[in-house]
Amino acid sequence: MAQSSYRLLRLLARLALTKTNSGIHLPDPSDPQSFNALLHRPPVALDTPALKSFYAGKRVLVTGAGGSIGSEIVKQVLGLGAAHVTLLDHSELALYEIDRAIRENLPGSDTKPVLCSIRSPERLEAVFVAQKPDVVFHAAALKHVPMVELNPSESVLTNVRGTQYVIDAAKAARVKQLVLISSDKAVAPSSLMGATKRLAEHLIRTQISDTHQACVVRFGNVLGSTGSVVPLFKSQIERGGPITLTDAKAERYFMTISEAVMLVLTAAMANAGTPEHKSGLYILEMGQPIKIRDLAERLISLYGLKPGEDIEITYTGLREGEKITEALVDDNEVRRPLLPGLFEVVNPETVRPLSAKIMQKLYDLAQEGHDDQAKTMTFDMVRSLRTQPQSIPAE
Repeated sequence: MAQSSYRLLRLLARLALTKTNSGIHLPDPSDPQSFNALLHRPPVALDTPALKSFYAGKRVLVTGAGGSIGSEIVKQVLGLGAAHVTLLDHSELALYEIDRAIRENLPGSDTKPVLCSIRSPERLEAVFVAQKPDVVFHAAALKHVPMVELNPSESVLTNVRGTQYVIDAAKAARVKQLVLISSDKAVAPSSLMGATKRLAEHLIRTQISDTHQACVVRFGNVLGSTGSVVPLFKSQIERGGPITLTDAKAERYFMTISEAVMLVLTAAMANAGTPEHKSGLYILEMGQPIKIRDLAERLISLYGLKPGEDIEITYTGLREGEKITEALVDDNEVRRPLLPGLFEVVNPETVRPLSAKIMQKLYDLAQEGHDDQAKTMTFDMVRSLRTQPQSIPAE
């Protein structure tokens, strides 16, 4: 038998033994708590009684309700006593899965699954007006960096224009609180995903009205979410390796899905409690960034295997738009403690809206499929937001 075949059989045997060993607890996407072992810090605990008091009896709508974050928001707000939750997603399969999960695990919950794209403004507004939500969590987005880089126009139309449509629908339905799920990649963005998220943040925060509040919640990589590194690493380990990393120095802020959603829910509650701050921006205390190599080695060890001996780690190089490290606040922002584990991000300069004419030009470029021009204009607009207000592009 060839040595490589023998090595693979030996690994498979050890993996089978590991999976039957009750003393080994591997991260399981169906159990968000199982990812805590991969964090280099204790999980953040937030004020559950206060959250129950805030969400009890409220009507909630979640865009992207079938995604990793969206589905966890749905489950947690129902657990906190929300009176009704509208599950909005453009994916029939994702919507079916979250609807089935709620019916099986939270029977008796008052929910309504709605198949709808955030890029369909008339339909979106009709849903919002009919459902009358008090709070909207906008989680729908294109968020995988390499895929967004390959599809610039679609990303602008979804992450930026789609967010504008959500804002318009929220205003039409007189929604009291609109919450955007953002990313640390929106800080000094090098990727188009981050740049589109930064524009979405700006739209949310500059189009508030007297009848509703809005806020943005930024967080780092979510362990176990769709397309995240942990499910990928598990798959690579279970077929005998190697684990592929971009760079040995690459590091990220990590949090569990349950932590991320608790942050979102707490930020919305905090924002609603400060009427003078109608458009807050919030981040979680996530400790120090974790080297992705350390995360991979920890996961290999959880399988009872030895990094570099049983499972090799190889490097592919950074892909377009990727960084070695991420930040949580930009150069023109400062953070200040708000609640235990929660910070408010403040921009000391006046936040001015971009003109409708400029935004329409970007949308036209994307609609016509001018990928390079749409991408260039997106980054130009983001650069203007990160400097003095007077440098915003002229009409």
